[in-house]
Amino acid sequence: MISDADRADEATAWTKGRRVPLLSIVTATYNSAATVRDTLESVRRQTFRDFEHIIVDGGSTDATINILKEYGSSIRWISEPDRGIYDAMNKGITMSRGRWIHLLNSDDHYSSDDVLARIVPHLRSDAINYCDIIRSSPDGSRTSQRYSFRKWPLYFSAFLPHPALIVSAAQYKELGLYDANFRVAADHDMILRLVGKYNANHIPLEMTVMHQAGVSATNLGVSMREFGEVLQKHNVPGALIGMIMAIRRIWWKVRSL
Repeated sequence: MISDADRADEATAWTKGRRVPLLSIVTATYNSAATVRDTLESVRRQTFRDFEHIIVDGGSTDATINILKEYGSSIRWISEPDRGIYDAMNKGITMSRGRWIHLLNSDDHYSSDDVLARIVPHLRSDAINYCDIIRSSPDGSRTSQRYSFRKWPLYFSAFLPHPALIVSAAQYKELGLYDANFRVAADHDMILRLVGKYNANHIPLEMTVMHQAGVSATNLGVSMREFGEVLQKHNVPGALIGMIMAIRRIWWKVRSL
């Protein structure tokens, strides 16, 4: 039986007699020629086809634009200066037409060709929808990461994997876009906004292969500082922030041994 909500969703899926995609995949790029082809190919190979792929380039000076041109009308893209990755993500979200939006980084790719087909049926409009990730290290080793949702640990670390988070257009409209004043921590800020409004829907599938040489992994000092700023933004008491940051510093020292 088709519910009234489903009929409303189907009605909004048509614009001027043309069906718009269920999913928008947004990829921010900047001088990504070494990796972006793998990203584009992992999208193109998906058995799930009800999507659009939007590329927001920050004005690359390498071969990124030439690679994008090879994909013709299968992607939508722009190239212009921006204020960083979160500004680019915001542009892509604004350009999106889909009901759901996934942010796929330009050095990441989907774990399998059928992963979107397996995930999309489990998405819920009343929840934070997240999957699992595979962390790929420069030495070629891979580690699967699964997070069993609990809210309080998110105030100590960004456990919820942003590369495997699928957010609805309605949720972005309600909560706002990414805070581009942050260089590396705006995704954690967004996650805390989401957990303040929604329960979690964990879809236990490895969705995204995430390469460890990303922005947050290579800017530990900035990441630590901005983590504290995110907590302050979310009204965590100053004394508690100090305790949390001390624990985080110890944790990172232990990890680096």
